[in-house]
Amino acid sequence: MFVMYRSYTDWVKVIVVIDNNVYREDLYTSWGLSIYVETPGVRVLFDTDTDGSRLVYNAEKLGIDLSTLNAIVISHDHYDHSGGLEAIANFCRGRPIYVPAHSYLLDYVCNLGLTPVPVHSTTLIADGVYVVGELSSGAFGLYEIALAIKVRSGKLVTLCGCSHPGIERIVEKVLKDIGGIPVAVIGGFHSPTSYSLDKLVELGVEKIYPLHCSGLGAVRYLSRKYPERLGTGGSGFVLYVE
Repeated sequence: MFVMYRSYTDWVKVIVVIDNNVYREDLYTSWGLSIYVETPGVRVLFDTDTDGSRLVYNAEKLGIDLSTLNAIVISHDHYDHSGGLEAIANFCRGRPIYVPAHSYLLDYVCNLGLTPVPVHSTTLIADGVYVVGELSSGAFGLYEIALAIKVRSGKLVTLCGCSHPGIERIVEKVLKDIGGIPVAVIGGFHSPTSYSLDKLVELGVEKIYPLHCSGLGAVRYLSRKYPERLGTGGSGFVLYVE
């Protein structure tokens, strides 16, 4: 059945379930990333870290009921973003899982009892919630997708896994395909160049949260040149936008 979604939602809550760094001391860290997204109409898990047991533990501590997830998004094929899939599948068999169209995880996802949805172009999956179409890193044929949420005011929150194609390219695609005010970008930036970080500011990103593989160099550069735009994240960090 065809469903017509609105191009915005009223609010969005973003919770970093697990990351390399800790924001709440009672939570695990891990080399990987998983972020929970909730709006009035949908609950989505973006990436599943490396360690499924730690991911499930943190989710429980954060009050996240994984059985209520409506969908999962895997940014790219690397294990530190898909390693917890088997654990997550135990909670939500049959749910859609969005992966890059060029992903090699399709058969694996099917075997876990999940429903793979290959993503090529930017796709609206719920009110104001978009899976951002795949971009190629140009190296070894790696493709990556992202997640963007647009609230009624036009504010945009963008989530990225490792940003292998370049974090600035991902945000440029979000603005081109969706439009809006880029209030926050959160996720792994893969040791970005100063050019990439300067470009984020040029694109109007108000708050930048470097997680996972972003590296200390990115944090230091932002803290020195754009301290007002640098956000601190880690396991347990919560961002709310309305």
